[in-house]
Amino acid sequence: MKRIFITLVLMLFLPALLWADLVPLTDVQLQSSVGKIDFSPAESNPEVAQAPTANTLSPDDLTLTEGIELDIKIQASLDVTYVDPDGIGENGSEGMIELSGLHIGGSDDPITTEMLASDTPFATDELAVINNVLIEVDPHVGMFITIEEFGDNQGNGVDIIINDIFLGDRSRSAGGLLIENLSNFIQDKNVSRFNSLFGMNLATVDDGKNTANGNWVPFLTQVVTESADDALASQADTALTESLNQVSAGVGLPGFGANTTIDASFVLHMDKVAWVDDGGEFGLAGLMVYQGEDTNGDGIDDTIGPARLTQMKLETITHTNLEGESVQALYIENLDFKADIAIQSIYVGSPANSLGALHIKGLDTSGTSIWIYGH
Repeated sequence: MKRIFITLVLMLFLPALLWADLVPLTDVQLQSSVGKIDFSPAESNPEVAQAPTANTLSPDDLTLTEGIELDIKIQASLDVTYVDPDGIGENGSEGMIELSGLHIGGSDDPITTEMLASDTPFATDELAVINNVLIEVDPHVGMFITIEEFGDNQGNGVDIIINDIFLGDRSRSAGGLLIENLSNFIQDKNVSRFNSLFGMNLATVDDGKNTANGNWVPFLTQVVTESADDALASQADTALTESLNQVSAGVGLPGFGANTTIDASFVLHMDKVAWVDDGGEFGLAGLMVYQGEDTNGDGIDDTIGPARLTQMKLETITHTNLEGESVQALYIENLDFKADIAIQSIYVGSPANSLGALHIKGLDTSGTSIWIYGH
């Protein structure tokens, strides 16, 4: 029986472009602009919670009997190109999306303008560090992946630079992209900053490592597979299964076939996520993706728990598109992602030119499904 294991490495958020008529503010007003959710007093030194949070993923449904552990130091450069051979419309011409000059490394110093434009932005010893990667396997069902440490405990995480994003052809650059110090080490100073900005009283969970200045929050992923034979065998009535498959093909619902279910829990912090154009930046500084938890029942979040992806299923199916045509599609069922997002600064030019801070509470995409197919 053939089984396919797919590892999903999260992507965490999707940028959006907003248009509006804005009333100009003074620099003083801009610097003091903050989006707040509640107004409970903030502590200057966040406390540390002792127990694991309720949203932390655990491999309860797996029997893990085999595993390997990895420590990784990596530096990589590559180009990624997607080509649409027929373009848009009946007589469309070939188009492309290309990530040109995608670089992964780990610089202890801030990323400079020169590095953003360079074909070799990282020195040979500037490696991204990923430690304590544990891959455990259930020989019959799936696997469980734990990544304990992105970067170090000094705030130096994984740096990602994309020199150019080409749209249409290589003559049209939409600019570049910077992700600086992607890490799952949540520093006390950043927690204090979030608490001060948004009137919160959050604390991290003790990682048990006696780590100074913060705590690690492990990145956890569970991948469970089910073959077509297993899916069919789980149906009590073969005739009912065939009937349901016919209905699925007619109305665009998923049929029964091989599928993969993915769960994940994580907390991630990034010093910067920025669009870069001609050396200038528009970005987010001090961005944390997490999920606040109320551990004492007072109705106020007090603990930084993990964002959670729950029971997302990937499946190839026969789908009926809007034109009534039967097509093969990748079906993403139940894109159930719950998170809070805190941003210390939305800036233009540099984080010093702040437009204000932003806190997004209670992001919930449960019930979302996506069909992906050719046109």
